[in-house]
Amino acid sequence: MKLLHLLFVLVPLFSEAQHVYFGERSQQDTSFSIHFDKDGFPYPDYVIADSSMEKAYGSLFTWFQQNNEDFMEICRNYDYFPESIDKKTIYTLRAAIIQRWADSINKRSEQFPAIAFYIHGFRKSYHQQGNDVTSVTEFGMLRNELNSYGNQRPFAIDVYWDGTYDCCFSSNFKKNKVLFNLFADAVEQAKKTGYSMRLLTARLYNKPLQIVAHSLGAQVTASLLFNDPSVPANLPETPYQEHISVCLIAPAVGAQQFHSYHNRFQENYTDTTDAYRLMIVYNEADFVLQKKDPKTGFFGPGVHRYGETGLGCNHRHSAEKLKNYFSEHFPGSTIQLIDKTSMGKCHSLRCYTNSGHLKEVSNFLWGN
Repeated sequence: MKLLHLLFVLVPLFSEAQHVYFGERSQQDTSFSIHFDKDGFPYPDYVIADSSMEKAYGSLFTWFQQNNEDFMEICRNYDYFPESIDKKTIYTLRAAIIQRWADSINKRSEQFPAIAFYIHGFRKSYHQQGNDVTSVTEFGMLRNELNSYGNQRPFAIDVYWDGTYDCCFSSNFKKNKVLFNLFADAVEQAKKTGYSMRLLTARLYNKPLQIVAHSLGAQVTASLLFNDPSVPANLPETPYQEHISVCLIAPAVGAQQFHSYHNRFQENYTDTTDAYRLMIVYNEADFVLQKKDPKTGFFGPGVHRYGETGLGCNHRHSAEKLKNYFSEHFPGSTIQLIDKTSMGKCHSLRCYTNSGHLKEVSNFLWGN
């Protein structure tokens, strides 16, 4: 146990990540939302000060060990009464938190035709930071835009995860390098969040799912939906629902990992049909995905270093090549591409949530 604690504490000390905390959540937020720490651990329904989470290096696992009395109180709130705190009891609490989420979602979504997960991307703050738009604000903009096209409304769930935060991309090479390193950290945290979300989807009723993810939220989604070659052993099952419509907006991932699209624990596909339907919205002018400076577009590490980002900017026609790959290898799987290069260099989700940019997305989610 001491060795385990040491590993959880020491690893963050060597990371450049500036974590995003969700322990001080607004009680005024009426939308349904779920929250994950840097390890993909679900936040309990309990106030945890950001300053306290900072001392735990963004890890709830570490925070529980530093705050044993709080851990025991949280467990009691979930009708769980362990006698001690260790890896097993912490993971039992994780299951209890996710089960309560699932029970609430199943009950509250009964009168809705589908359940939707909205997933934000890299470098999104939860609380206001300067002039940056928070994840909370962008979720509201996304929901309003998708609901404006006359289609049905799903039971929507905002998925908050620790995508790290620092400000801001610019022409300053040294500053941008810090952000690129943060992105590399965030990629691993996105994967862990996706793996944990499998525990939730496995507990949901067989109701149609919709997933809309922006930027690095695409990595959360990929790790939820299928197993790429780097996937750890003993993961929960991939989603089993019969209808799962997925839209990735400016996805900050590479195309190559989608060659594992059919590598799922639950084989909900055949040569002619697939439960998953995939839409990719790309922008060839997106300087963030190109990892180039915003003014000249010449300077920067490019789409391969610090984490793959080529799919969302169709680097060397990677999105189109992926569609061709699907046609050859996954003929029963729907994949649709939407070109939004006309939007210019902007990467932020708010650029997509106006002027009718998401009409195709809304129609796709509902099979129209």
